[in-house]
Amino acid sequence: MKADFPQPSCWLAHRVSYGETDAMGVVYYANYLHLFERGRGELIRGLGFSYATVEERGIFLPVRDATCRYLAPARYDEIIHIRTGLAGQSRASLNFVYEITNADQSAVLTRGSTQHAVINAQGRPVRIPDWLSALFG
Repeated sequence: MKADFPQPSCWLAHRVSYGETDAMGVVYYANYLHLFERGRGELIRGLGFSYATVEERGIFLPVRDATCRYLAPARYDEIIHIRTGLAGQSRASLNFVYEITNADQSAVLTRGSTQHAVINAQGRPVRIPDWLSALFG
């Protein structure tokens, strides 16, 4: 695991469900993006907000880019941990990074990142509001 993982960050424990796996019993590759989203939501919640609150304030965070590097499989009924951190922000975007580990957090199974545009309710890019920037420190 990265010793220099970006802050703020959080951990989220997750038990792999049968529906998240493929015919081989491993997490289906596209489901990792959903796990990243869960981690992102948990990070924002841990900082005192929720995605709903951000959207109620007129700010939306669509994904512009996503990467996922699969290092080892996660399997049905395993406990995994999703680590999420804010890697940076620019004038109108946020960058998050992720690590998914095994149950005892001794091995990284997956690494990834997402970049999010910051837009208003009309779908136009906007500068990150001060309150959102402050949320991430």
